[in-house]
Amino acid sequence: MNDAVMNTDKEIMEIDKVAFEGPNNPDRGYTMRVSYLKEPNNADALVEIFKDGAQVRQFTFPAYKVYNLQAHFRDIVDGEIDKNTHGLSLAAWNGIDGVFIVGD
Repeated sequence: MNDAVMNTDKEIMEIDKVAFEGPNNPDRGYTMRVSYLKEPNNADALVEIFKDGAQVRQFTFPAYKVYNLQAHFRDIVDGEIDKNTHGLSLAAWNGIDGVFIVGD
């Protein structure tokens, strides 16, 4: 794939390959495409969110967490509709912060 995109710092990021697209049945019209990036940006992935086929959001996300986006896609869509980033925060959460271990 020879696609390139420019981030907000005017840096060109080149797409390596698509990690996934979907869901096959849009959730309230929303779908996403997540692509791995080539070096020097290969620690990140490009995330594109679409509503009825039109891109509504584009951002980079840690490549090792991209499958959290699928797990929280319904939350992400809820956030898009409600105009907040709560679903994206859930997908980015490390699973540890905010958890208290109660000892004896």
